[in-house]
Amino acid sequence: MLPFFIVLVCILIACPFVAEWVRRPMTPESQDNAKGQMAELSNGRTHFRWSGPEDGPVAVCIPGLSTPSYIFAGVERTLSSLGYRVLSYDLFGRGYSDRPHGNQSLDFFLWQLRELLDNQKVSGPLTIIGYSMGGAIATAFAAEEGSRIRALVLLAQAGL
Repeated sequence: MLPFFIVLVCILIACPFVAEWVRRPMTPESQDNAKGQMAELSNGRTHFRWSGPEDGPVAVCIPGLSTPSYIFAGVERTLSSLGYRVLSYDLFGRGYSDRPHGNQSLDFFLWQLRELLDNQKVSGPLTIIGYSMGGAIATAFAAEEGSRIRALVLLAQAGL
């Protein structure tokens, strides 16, 4: 029984490394055919899209680690109809964003969010919406950028 348990633990530990190793790269052709736009950031291209009136208050939608940004389609439509300018994007390694190698830590995804906001010249108060692990990113961003935060919305946040 003990050898089976050890093998099982080793397999579970190896799974994320194997998944990273066999991950298919995102091709420029796929990115060019995606709805939305691409931002050239220091760690690669990030897929994003804006919806809603250009002069509305900004809401940023951060998806989880297993979901691309299209998970927010209904939220985008609703917020846009309420007058919000909504920015949704794919985290690195998900959706149409590039798949850079290396440690994808909380700081890595915070860096991506900050760079995207700078790239899009977003300033002023923000409503941050985080889903699943995107909630952890949103919470950390709000903790560090408190003066920029108008509201923080967490949907099925991971880790709670």
